[in-house]
Amino acid sequence: MRSSLPVPWLLACALLLAAPARTQQTPRETAALIARSPHVHHDRLCVKLVEGSGAELRDGLLHSRTGTDLSPAARLFARAIAEPLFTALPWDGLDQWHKNACAVLPEGRAPGHLGLWFRLTAPSAVAADALSDALLTCPLVEHVHKEPQPTPASHRTPNPPGDIPPTTPLFTALQLTHDPAPSGHGVWRAQGILGARGQNVRFHMVEDDWYMPHEDLDVLVPANFVGGLPAGTTGGGTHGVAGTSILCAGRDTFGMTGIVDEVDIRFYAASGNGGAANALLQAAVNSQPGDVVMMVLMFLLGQLGTDDWVPLELLQAVFDATLTATANGRILVVTAANGGRSLDDPRFMRRFDRGFRDSGAIMVTASDGPLLTRASFSNYGSRIDANSWGNGVIAAGYGTLFFPNSDYRQAYTSSYAGTSPAVPTVAGLVASMQGAVRRQLDRTLTTAELLQLLHTIGTPSPDAIGRRTDLFAALQALGAVDGLEMSSPDVLLGGSVSVALTGAAGGAAFLFTSFLLGNLDLGLNRKVHLGLATMQTVGFLPMPSGTANWTMQVPNDPSLSGTSLYFQAGLLAGTAPIHVTNSGQTTIL
Repeated sequence: MRSSLPVPWLLACALLLAAPARTQQTPRETAALIARSPHVHHDRLCVKLVEGSGAELRDGLLHSRTGTDLSPAARLFARAIAEPLFTALPWDGLDQWHKNACAVLPEGRAPGHLGLWFRLTAPSAVAADALSDALLTCPLVEHVHKEPQPTPASHRTPNPPGDIPPTTPLFTALQLTHDPAPSGHGVWRAQGILGARGQNVRFHMVEDDWYMPHEDLDVLVPANFVGGLPAGTTGGGTHGVAGTSILCAGRDTFGMTGIVDEVDIRFYAASGNGGAANALLQAAVNSQPGDVVMMVLMFLLGQLGTDDWVPLELLQAVFDATLTATANGRILVVTAANGGRSLDDPRFMRRFDRGFRDSGAIMVTASDGPLLTRASFSNYGSRIDANSWGNGVIAAGYGTLFFPNSDYRQAYTSSYAGTSPAVPTVAGLVASMQGAVRRQLDRTLTTAELLQLLHTIGTPSPDAIGRRTDLFAALQALGAVDGLEMSSPDVLLGGSVSVALTGAAGGAAFLFTSFLLGNLDLGLNRKVHLGLATMQTVGFLPMPSGTANWTMQVPNDPSLSGTSLYFQAGLLAGTAPIHVTNSGQTTIL
């Protein structure tokens, strides 16, 4: 039977089917797409010149380190105020970071050279549009897009209620994300392992704003901010305060307790560090391999409406900064954003396909509270590495749970929502693993090792949002838990704490405690982490069935409040050498 369709139409269909699938947009299409976002600076352009051009600005003029004729680009740059987009390092430093990244990444997967990115500020939005069109015709230009205005990844920001009595209760019983798997992440159990509270880990938080101070966050002081201080408004600043509290709220008798309350944290306001991309690089530059960098900012692409939020790494400048940082050994945790759509959608041209374009960042999305299903607002897809609760999360700020005298220094919420609580939760788990491994195993985890844990340890979701990580199970899989476990990471005055030991049946154990820490190498399977000056033997415990328990009653002495006790044991089994267990920690509140 002959087709009734016109021959030209059939020919067009045949050519379309035979053509290879497009894997990326043209620079002009990308520039137009981003320009339509309502969240861009309409007079500012982010411009990247081609690799190998050696372009840099000297006294505001373009020069080439490689002898490339940059005059066509220089004439266009003269139509605006030009400055480097990345100022966290001088050009030579950016060049070295690029070389380091190229040395470890597969061929064809290297990031763009950050020294070749520039910010052009035009006299007006109309002038910027005309300049963008002209730049896109210049063979020296590789990328052009309007500079984004990143947005915190919170969802349905709550309004504070009226006055409540001023005594701040202890809200830790409401921190259900800390409970055992599968509903929680097993945080409380893991925090009894020395190092799992983030000890010896530097954490870098790239955000939009924070306000200071808050009663449960003694880390929020100007000395911990890098670059310009944030605006400090209680509106936008509440988002930064809430995320910080999930990470490192103090361990005390009021408020909440962070996942890694002993982490060494630094803060970077995007607006005070030359924008999100440069702030991210600034955090990487100020860190060491294995440190954790977190960014909970997203971008309103707006292609499909006012809720079309996407990860910032959609933007090439942010992607290049991210890949440069991760290839240089930094651990980066970011949001998948609150768009409610698949990142595998063909409209993204495989930007979130790890087989095509991989930034190396750990990407996190949100579940529907304790349920393992996706929160309706959360993006999803094959790019996602992990999930955590996206609503009903306890955090400092906002004031829907506690807000005496409308004082934001005492504000708490039980309804923090979005990928905003999910990302610091997973970032805290990552920092916890890193801290425990550094203390217990004397080494540092890589991004590849952390991704393997996130992809395999924990409860899977029926949706494409990754697993809900079980922190304690991950520490067991790593070998950071090895024979000793605390009954609780903290204990009230007058309460009791127990130590559980596990070893060979028919063996025995010497259990030791100390008020101080050490790091003594005796040539055994692991170092002794107790300070010899205060170390005491608390018991010789037979282990006929391979287990033993020891319980201590804590005196009701206020002078002990805030003190930590550290425990470690030596296991004996026949003629085998002494096996030193992991060390544990409990804090007297």
